[in-house]
Amino acid sequence: GILMLQVILGGVVTIFRILMITKRWGGGEIFTMSANKGASEAEGRNAYCAACGIAEIDNILLNECNHCNSVRYCGVQCQKEHRPWHKEECKNRAAELRDELLFKQPESSHHGDCPICCLPLSLDTRKATLFSCCSKVICDGCDYANQIREFEGSLQPKCLFCRLPRTLLSQEIELNLMRRVEAEDPVATSQMGEIHYDKGDYDGAFQYWTKAAG
Repeated sequence: GILMLQVILGGVVTIFRILMITKRWGGGEIFTMSANKGASEAEGRNAYCAACGIAEIDNILLNECNHCNSVRYCGVQCQKEHRPWHKEECKNRAAELRDELLFKQPESSHHGDCPICCLPLSLDTRKATLFSCCSKVICDGCDYANQIREFEGSLQPKCLFCRLPRTLLSQEIELNLMRRVEAEDPVATSQMGEIHYDKGDYDGAFQYWTKAAG
């Protein structure tokens, strides 16, 4: 009698597993979940093995896919069997995770934000450009994109912010900065301090920096 009961229970479990696999791999969902609740859906999917449908209970532990972290499996065999159906989704989600990590930006920095894209300026000052016409510091990404646009359209180089003609001549840059210094612009004043420091005029640099800090 006990042997017969074990055989019957074994057959029921086998049929249940086949139904679960068929329904899962056929594009259906094992659990009924609301389509407009992304978080609940993700939690529901992680509550059972993506291949056989067994839930994480008692001594059954599920492990996440180490590439996308979006599904879980009860064992290596289930993960291998489910791979053909999960491969494309796994690849897409893994790419999203890489992009999130790659483009993750700090909330802010002491340099402030780029006035064009509004993203925090890099701590590396070599990755941004100060435009002397308006004393705006613009990230190199926005500056490069604008240069491509101007080159492709045969346009005159202009400042991204104030749209005045752009100059690369040191004399004109200093004249523009002096106009901004006279307008009591702290960014231009600090930059004039840098210019005087590079020329060896340390007293003049100190005066400009003191004025900019005040």
